[in-house]
Amino acid sequence: MSEVLSNNEILAEPADTTSPQHEESGGWSLKSYLPAVIPIVGALLMVWLRLQLGGDRFIDDGALMMIALACYLTAATFHLTNLYAPSSMAQRIGLWTGCLGVFFNLSSWGVRWVAAYDRELQIFQAQGKSAADMEWAFRFIPFANLYDLSLAFAFGAGITTMVISGRKNFRFIGAVSLPLAALILVLARFIGNDFINLPPVLDSYWRPIHVGIASLSYGVALVCFAAAVIYLLKVGTKPEAMAVWAAIFGLGVFATVSRFSVFTTGIYTSSTFMQGSRMALPLRADVPYVGLLIVVSGVLLLGVIGLFVKYLFQHDERARTWGHWLLKLSLVTQACAIVALVSQVKSMTNVVSKINPNQYPHFGAWLAEQQGMTAEQVRAIDPSRFVAASQEFITERGSSLVLSLNANPVELSALITAFAATLFVVFFSFRTDVLRKALPSAEKLDSLMYKTASVAFAGLAMLLVTGAIWANESWGRYWGWDSKETGAFVAWLTYGGFLHARIARGLTGKRSAYFAVVAFLLVIFTYLGVSYLLPGLHSYA
Repeated sequence: MSEVLSNNEILAEPADTTSPQHEESGGWSLKSYLPAVIPIVGALLMVWLRLQLGGDRFIDDGALMMIALACYLTAATFHLTNLYAPSSMAQRIGLWTGCLGVFFNLSSWGVRWVAAYDRELQIFQAQGKSAADMEWAFRFIPFANLYDLSLAFAFGAGITTMVISGRKNFRFIGAVSLPLAALILVLARFIGNDFINLPPVLDSYWRPIHVGIASLSYGVALVCFAAAVIYLLKVGTKPEAMAVWAAIFGLGVFATVSRFSVFTTGIYTSSTFMQGSRMALPLRADVPYVGLLIVVSGVLLLGVIGLFVKYLFQHDERARTWGHWLLKLSLVTQACAIVALVSQVKSMTNVVSKINPNQYPHFGAWLAEQQGMTAEQVRAIDPSRFVAASQEFITERGSSLVLSLNANPVELSALITAFAATLFVVFFSFRTDVLRKALPSAEKLDSLMYKTASVAFAGLAMLLVTGAIWANESWGRYWGWDSKETGAFVAWLTYGGFLHARIARGLTGKRSAYFAVVAFLLVIFTYLGVSYLLPGLHSYA
């Protein structure tokens, strides 16, 4: 396919409803929207049942979310299987299992909405107030924290996939988009579904409008990213080149976990909690074997990069063979690291024995600040007193220290995402020619990427506008260069650059796909980076 098309060709393709290509893909009809409509109608019925039966006799939102996660993974498996061994049954099972995933995903969010209302009603009644004084429609919509947003983000990706999957030739998109939606639900699982109370300044009807637009826009951007990755594979991008970028991503994840210390110490540490509390203490416990496994995975990925770069530039087949072996070994060690981390965090009992005493001075200073001392007073105290205070705390309350998977859900999810990226490359490396033949034409993939990028651009524009209105209502200004505001603005500009280059310059092909990939990475940084990595007004989430 040519890298550059005329502007008329680009603009004409989306509206071409009579071409042979359009007929081949089945066309858009009312029937093609059923995979998207059915889960929405079903979720509304589920919420109605929850209202009728009450919370004590109904499945909770956390269980519904886990069922959605299982459905997304099952659907993706069948979609991927169908690419390698085409089967109408596998295709139908993948489609309708994905439909079930969207149903349970949206039902989880809707049931959580009702639960939030019930929780607030109990508080009102305990204060002697009447239920008639409560606002129902908007105030209790679950958009208060990253768990709520993750549910809606995954739904946005799932429903966009179902809209596109109404045409048979585009059902393949679920093989990439649905596992990514599942990863978002994994993040939600680790965050936990506890309700939080928003600061009164943020209690506005613009909150559900703004955050709802954000989640749906992010979902469309995810599907655009999936289309871009598949397009790159279709037009001949070698899996080895993809492996290099996946390895660089994995190394970036490994370098940043455990407070950027794994590669320098070989040790992975996890935050500690007091039993029954959700506030992490500035004491971190060593988790055996995890750091070593991550370091080994990193070394293997470095070998993958070196060998595949040699193959790509020198066509060294021996380097290619060894590179694939190292890639698979890295996949195994990453899986072992994740299993070791999860199993030990859930089972470790003697947490105190895994805490390095070198942390005592810092922890003692933190204890002093919790008791009301100012930073100046803390600096004036001899560090030995902080060590003594820490030792006293450990003696008296050390038995109550526990580890939790909620300590840093973004960190654990990043490790799982790095594993998933490696797994995808391994899949793409298997019978790549068969996989390419099973995909639609490059022109159709390019058109799909363009359409989803256009919707994502419009959604992010609405996100910025509604966010500015909400900010003015809450803080008295439309724009303050907050870290999340800036990240969303940069992501929107990137999609704008994508569309400008395509319409004005006729940019298509690989360069266009790279644009879409970079834009989505910026969206993900906006989604996660602010809440856990950067300070700002949005860190409450």
